[in-house]
Amino acid sequence: MSDQMDSPGPQLTVTQTTQLLDFVSTGSRFNMTRSTPHASLPRPVFLQLLGTLLSGSSWELPDLREGRVKAISDSDGVSYPWYGNTTETVTLVGPTNKISRFSVSMNDNFYPSVTWAVPVSDSNVPLLTRIKRDQSFTTWLVAMNTTTKEKIILQTIKWRMRVDIEVDPLQLLGQRARLVGRTQQEQPRILSRMEPIPPNALVKPNANDAQVLMWRPKRGPPLVVIPPK
Repeated sequence: MSDQMDSPGPQLTVTQTTQLLDFVSTGSRFNMTRSTPHASLPRPVFLQLLGTLLSGSSWELPDLREGRVKAISDSDGVSYPWYGNTTETVTLVGPTNKISRFSVSMNDNFYPSVTWAVPVSDSNVPLLTRIKRDQSFTTWLVAMNTTTKEKIILQTIKWRMRVDIEVDPLQLLGQRARLVGRTQQEQPRILSRMEPIPPNALVKPNANDAQVLMWRPKRGPPLVVIPPK
């Protein structure tokens, strides 16, 4: 969906999306499910450049990168198809004779890890020069009938995280990294039109299990450093 078709929506924090809903239901379960969508840009990209702009390691999702799937679940790996099963879920037993109000929320935090040295070398010499991260997400607020498994999309939310950091490992502690990218992230956007959920975004594997760590040297073929789980 293009930006022209999206509405800015309310101001939401990057780490949390909360919706309050008034509805009457007949035995439905509503919940948040989220996946990482394919886009024209090569996202998600987790790139760390070591020593040269032409060599680097990256966390990649091969099926997404090669276009075999449109999205990959970002579930906790247990609560498929949902993102989680604590604050992310509410169950309503119906039929009900009054309007009820519930709150569901999700909190996602980035904890990327990078290495100072070349991951395919026995050397511990720090060569890290740059860290780039570019990820896009789609979150769906969904009501699901637990008996029939019918799903109704209530809202579609998109957000993106981009980080660009220059690193000089020879500098003193506290002076080695400098943010060269944006200082503020785009806020989540509630779309004016619902997007369908790709079927593979509702099942295994999740993004953490599907990702691989690649080493792409200046010369020679790329190497798989850490395979998918």
